[in-house]
Amino acid sequence: MLCLLLASCSSTKRLKEGEYLLRSNTLRVRSDKTITNKGLLQDQLNLLVIQKTNTYWSGVFPFKLWRYNIRYRKFVNTQPGDLPKSIEKPVVYDSTLQIRTVANMKNFLFNQGYFNASIRDTVKFKGKKAYAYYYINTGISYLVNNVYVEADDSTVAAIVRSSLSQTKFQREKEYNKLLADEERARIITELQNRGYYRFSQDNVSFELDTVNKERLRDAENLFESAINFLTLQKRQKKLSLDVKIIVHNNGDSLSYAQYEMGKVIVFPDFIDRSTAFDSNLISVTLDDISYRYRNYYVREGVLGRQIFVRPGERYSRTNHQLTITKLNELGIFQMINVYFIEDTAERTKHLLNCYITLSPSDKVDASASLEVANATTYVLGNSIGLGYRNKNLFKGANLLSLNTTGGIEMSNSNNEGSKFLENVKLQSRNFGVNGTLTFPKFLSPYRPKWLDRRNLPKTQLMLGVNMLDRIDLFRLTNISSAFSYNWHQNRMITWDFSPAFANIVLPVIRPAFQGRLDSNEVLRNTYRRTFIEGEQLYFTFTDQEKKQNRNYYYVRMGVEEAGILMSGINKLQKAISNGPDFIFDQYVKFDLDARHYINVRSSLLALRFLAGIGSPYGDSKTLPYIKQYFVGGAYSIRGWRPRTLGPLAGSDTAGTSVDRTGDIKLEMNAEYRFDMIQLFSGTLKLNGAIFADAGNTWLARKSSTTLGGDFDISRLGHDIAVSTGAGLRVIVAEFFTVRLDAAFPVKNPYVAANNGWIIRYVDLGNSEWRQKNVVINLAIGMPF
Repeated sequence: MLCLLLASCSSTKRLKEGEYLLRSNTLRVRSDKTITNKGLLQDQLNLLVIQKTNTYWSGVFPFKLWRYNIRYRKFVNTQPGDLPKSIEKPVVYDSTLQIRTVANMKNFLFNQGYFNASIRDTVKFKGKKAYAYYYINTGISYLVNNVYVEADDSTVAAIVRSSLSQTKFQREKEYNKLLADEERARIITELQNRGYYRFSQDNVSFELDTVNKERLRDAENLFESAINFLTLQKRQKKLSLDVKIIVHNNGDSLSYAQYEMGKVIVFPDFIDRSTAFDSNLISVTLDDISYRYRNYYVREGVLGRQIFVRPGERYSRTNHQLTITKLNELGIFQMINVYFIEDTAERTKHLLNCYITLSPSDKVDASASLEVANATTYVLGNSIGLGYRNKNLFKGANLLSLNTTGGIEMSNSNNEGSKFLENVKLQSRNFGVNGTLTFPKFLSPYRPKWLDRRNLPKTQLMLGVNMLDRIDLFRLTNISSAFSYNWHQNRMITWDFSPAFANIVLPVIRPAFQGRLDSNEVLRNTYRRTFIEGEQLYFTFTDQEKKQNRNYYYVRMGVEEAGILMSGINKLQKAISNGPDFIFDQYVKFDLDARHYINVRSSLLALRFLAGIGSPYGDSKTLPYIKQYFVGGAYSIRGWRPRTLGPLAGSDTAGTSVDRTGDIKLEMNAEYRFDMIQLFSGTLKLNGAIFADAGNTWLARKSSTTLGGDFDISRLGHDIAVSTGAGLRVIVAEFFTVRLDAAFPVKNPYVAANNGWIIRYVDLGNSEWRQKNVVINLAIGMPF
C-alpha cells in the first residue's frame, strides 16, 4: 500500500503549472438498446475517445508512467512514438480533444440511425488529476418502413426495382449508415454484373423521409422486458422512416453504357510492365484467350478453366472477382492482377480489353513440425515432421505433397541403475511416409450437372505407409490409399467425398504380448491383420470469412462406411470358387467437430466439441486399430499423453500399457487466449492461454475382459476425465506458432473416490507432485 501511495503521488510530479493528468474517461450511456447490445454500443463509443489515459495495472498502479518518471532525464525529450513499449509519458488533459471526441460520438450515433442523440461532457479536477465524463443519450433509432427508387434512366430504374427483393433495407430493420453502404454496394454489383462497368458509388445516393412516420411496435417480449427493465419499458415507442434510392448518371453519360469484353490477354510469367512490350514473347491463343509468355510455366488449358472473363460476353463484376479467386486457388502465383482498359478504337461499341498479369511463386517449398512432451510414464516423447510440396507438377498446377514423420518415446525406470541414462530406455517409435497428388479439376467419366468451375472442384490421390512399434509388444504397419473429391458449395460450405479408400494393416505380435491377446478378446480383435475398404463423406461449414474473424463458427461432420463392397465380393467369390473367406473389416463411423470462436478486446475464447461413434457389424467385434479413437496429447486432453486415457480399467504407472483406444469418443475443450507482449512492430508476439479439456473414449460393445470399458450413460459423469493448465504461444510474423502448454488432471476416471475429482490434491508448489502429474507439451500450431 505504501508503494502504491508513493506511485500515486509521483505520477503527477513532472507536470507543469496548470497541467492535469488525465486519470479516467467515464461514459454514461442511455439507449433504447437491450443490455447486451448496449454494452457493444458503449465499447464502440469508448473507441472514439481520442485522449486515452495512461496504462494502469489492475486499474491502480501506472507502472509505465512510474518508469518514465524515474528515468525522466533520459526520456524527457523523446517523442511518444519513439519510447519503449514499457514506458509512457503522462497524458496531460486537453479540453480541445474532449470537444473533438464529442463531435466524433455525435457523428457515429447519427450514422447508427440516432438522429436526435445528445451528448453532455464535463471534467472534474481533483488535485493535479482530471476526470472526464461523457453523458450520452442516444434517443430512439429509426426503423425502415418503405423503400422507393428514383432514377433518370428507365432501363436502370427497372433493374434496380426488380432487385428490391434483395435489398438490405428490410422492413422493420433499424436504419444505420452501414446498412446504406451495403445497399449501395449491392446496387453497384447488380448493375456492373449487367455490363454497366463505369457505374460506381457516385451514381447512388439516399434520401430519408422521417416526417409523420411515428408508430408503436413491441420492442421486446415479456421475458426480454423483465431482463432489461432498467433500460426499456415493456412497450417502446419507435420512429420509422422511408428510404428513397436515387440513381443518377452524375454528369457521366457512360455510367449507363453497357460494356462487352473485347480481347482477353494473359501473361502467365509476368515480371514487370516491360513484359507486355517484349517482342520475343511466345503467343498462343486457346478458346479466344491470348497467352503471352517467355517461359512455358503452366499449361494454357489449366489457366483457361479458371478464367471467367470471356471475349464477346458482357462485363460482369462477379466473373471478374471469380477469376481472381480461382487463379489464387491454383496456389502457383504470388501476385495476380486483372484490369480492364477501354478500347478507344471501338468507342461506339463500348468494348473492354482485359489484361491478366500473373507473377509465378516458388514452385517448391519445404516445412517442418515438432511436438515434444513428457509425462509420468516417460521422460521424453517427441515427433518431428518434414514436408515437401511441388505446386506445379507437370505444369498443370497439380500439387504434390510429401510428408515424412517420425518420433520416439523414452521411458524412465529408477530400478535399472544409479545413473539417469542407465534408467532411460526406448519405449516406442513411429515412422511414416505419405504422399498426396491434387488435381485442380474433377477427374471422372461422369460429371454431375450441379458441379461447374465455380465450385472449385479438386481431385486427390493419396498413398502412404505408417509404422508404429511398441518395443517388446507389437509392430503395426498400415498401408493406406484413397481417391477423393473436394468442392465448394458456396463460400461457407465445403464437401469432401471419397468413393474409395483402402488400408492394409499388418501386425507383428511379439511373444511378451501374445499372452495378453490370448486372454483379452478386445485386444485380440484390435491388433489383428485386416483389410479395410470403404467410402467417406464430409461436410464442412465455417462463416469465418463472412464474420471477418469475429465470433465465428466451424462445423465438420462426416460419415464413413467399410465392408459393404468387400462383403459382396466375398459372397461372389464363394459362389464361384467356394474359396476361403476374405479377411476384412465392417463398420460405420460418424464424426463431429464443432467450434465457436469469440473475440473480445485483444483476446479470444475458443470452444470445441468433438464426438465420434463407430459401430462394428458383421464379423467385426471392434473398430480396426487405425480407425479407433484416442484422446490425450498436445492437440487433445493435455493432462494425459496420447493414447493413455481410455476404456481399459485401472491406471498404469509402469509405462508398459498398450495404447488405450475406443469405438466411441467425446471431448470438450475451452481455451482463453490473450495478448501479452509484442516486439519488432508486432513481428514477434508472445501470447498466453489458460484452458480446460475433458473427455474419454469407450468401447461400442461390452467385453468380459474389459469391465466398465463400454459406453454407459449412467456412468458418463464418472468416466469423463478433466485436465486444466496454461500455456505460452510464440507467434512469428503471423505465420509460425510455437506452443508450450503445461497441464495436469483435476478429474481422473481411474480414481473411484469422490467421483474421480482429485482437485483437492493439487499441489503446484510440490516438486514431487509436479513431476508425477504435470504434462508438458511443446508443439507447432494451435490445438484447434
